Amino acid sequence: MVKLVVIDDSPAVLSDTPALVRLRSTDDLEVEIFDSLPSDGDEVVERIATAHTVINVRASTRFDYEVLSRCGRLKHLAVWGPSIGHVDLESAQRFGIAVTNTPGIATASVAEHALALLLAIAHRVRQLDYRIHQGEWPRGMITQLHGKTVGVIGAGRVGQQMAEIARGIGMNVIAWTLHPEQYNPETTGLEFVELSELLSRSDAISIHMRGSAETHHMIGSSELAQMKPSAFVINTSRGDIIDEEALEEALRDGALAGAGLDPFEPEPLSAESTLRTLPNALLSPHTASTTDAALAESLKMVVDNVLSFLDGDIQHQVKFSAEHRHPESGNGSKRA
Repeated sequence: MVKLVVIDDSPAVLSDTPALVRLRSTDDLEVEIFDSLPSDGDEVVERIATAHTVINVRASTRFDYEVLSRCGRLKHLAVWGPSIGHVDLESAQRFGIAVTNTPGIATASVAEHALALLLAIAHRVRQLDYRIHQGEWPRGMITQLHGKTVGVIGAGRVGQQMAEIARGIGMNVIAWTLHPEQYNPETTGLEFVELSELLSRSDAISIHMRGSAETHHMIGSSELAQMKPSAFVINTSRGDIIDEEALEEALRDGALAGAGLDPFEPEPLSAESTLRTLPNALLSPHTASTTDAALAESLKMVVDNVLSFLDGDIQHQVKFSAEHRHPESGNGSKRA
């Protein structure tokens, strides 16, 4: 029997799905599923010590050198989703562990969600809806986005999709990426500028970067201070890219008009978080990628990756390269 462990299905996405039924019905495959998050690296190792294959659902579960060096039986780490910033690919390669992911599945849904957050915060949808439900008939100014400039941070699949739909509502688009030379301006249609210029010119920024040590708190007090007081920040990538304390201060003090946030640092968002009390912070529970269509297709892909690996065919493998020291969300210029 080959042992497969689903290490962190919390909140549940794989449980009670056709994808899990496929796994459980596979001959000679023993499936164990955990419906809670591991508390630390020791618990990660404890859960997967005897596993041949691991399905990883949450990016909060980290697979660093210390973890991977203690998992001698592990041969395949199947990541659900495109982001692999929480996996030490260099160490995985050193220990002979194949890493696969599910790229491109949620591109449209994440970009749509970013636009939804931007439209809702600019048009004050939550505040107006609440006041009408309270019996009021409020009047007040909302922000027209047509003709405004959105700065897209990260030029991978989702960033490019966000740029396309932002243009569709009449916005001007500028972009920043760690490696603009990897992108063809004729095919992407993106105007790349320095990060400081993007921050100062944009009426809104939309963040589409993978989380990594290099992107941790890349948007902090200094960066927020460069933005217009009338600007909005949208994040549908990783929570730790933004320094939440700095963002809370900017929103509270009127240095920034609003923010639309899907991921947080940490998750779930603390009950004591000041963000919960700010009317100009629009919050969603890291759900941008979980449309019915995207979820079903991504779960099918992660199971396909597992079964293909067991048959000796590695699909959607992510190999270590210098690119992964500078990760961006869905960077399709180097790999699928």
